[in-house]
Amino acid sequence: MSTVLICRDALEDAVLGNIALARAMAQRGDDVALVFTGEALAALDKGTFRWSPNFKTRDARSTVIAAAEAGGLPLAHGDLDSRWSDVRALVRSTAEEENLRLVACPLWARFLDLDPELDHLDRIDEGQLIDLLKEADTVVGGY
Repeated sequence: MSTVLICRDALEDAVLGNIALARAMAQRGDDVALVFTGEALAALDKGTFRWSPNFKTRDARSTVIAAAEAGGLPLAHGDLDSRWSDVRALVRSTAEEENLRLVACPLWARFLDLDPELDHLDRIDEGQLIDLLKEADTVVGGY
């Protein structure tokens, strides 16, 4: 694995940024793992996402969602107005990307009693997580 990105915040903009970077790296042929941990994993499971303070206005969110969509990142909610976002669908759609692996942190998966239906995230054990981090050329926490 060349790069591991760690996404821990349940912020829609943080997840979008991590996915955009991971996808860009993977499209260049890099092997990338995106590890969801902490509140990001909790939000993907049964929780909620929120926007950072600078993106809380409808105009700011609409601008980000439209730009993500224009860049090929399906962030707009398919069942609602396109100004609404769907981070879970974005993550699910990324699971099919070549050279990109989405991983559920095994520590937080255990702490949260993670729903087995969250099957688009790879389930690994703690030893595999340690190996993933040790073997990475680069580890980025919280892009």
